[in-house]
Amino acid sequence: MITLGIDPGFARCGYALIQSKNSVYSVVSSGLIETFNTEFYNNRLLHIYNTLNEIIIKYKPNNASIEELFFSKNTKTALKVAEARGVIILSLTINNIPFTEYKPKEIKQQITGNGNANKEAVIKMINLFTNSNIKQDDTADAVAIALAHSSRNRFL
Repeated sequence: MITLGIDPGFARCGYALIQSKNSVYSVVSSGLIETFNTEFYNNRLLHIYNTLNEIIIKYKPNNASIEELFFSKNTKTALKVAEARGVIILSLTINNIPFTEYKPKEIKQQITGNGNANKEAVIKMINLFTNSNIKQDDTADAVAIALAHSSRNRFL
């Protein structure tokens, strides 16, 4: 079973594909979809959409999980991330990938046992569970999202 985890973002969108087999988890691929403020706004959204489609076609995930948007103090940033989430959800829907959304606290609880865990604790646990060495925040978040979903649904 391959699960695609997505940490939505407008400038940096983290993604990770987790292979789960007999409760053993490994990172198949992970990284960032980056856009830059030198690009036109609509082209940045198109880049997220096209890159995510390429990832889906290449790895053929069975399902996906996305972090829910929590409202930040910066409304302008939150709106851009919400629009990026819309593009991500559209891509998953067009590609017939079922997805589940999780709140950040749910992900931390599933990964560390503490819904208020800090970033370092989450990174330590995902690396332990997947025998990897992920360091970049947005990528680590995507791994955590995919891992939380995979481990929560391992008996389905």
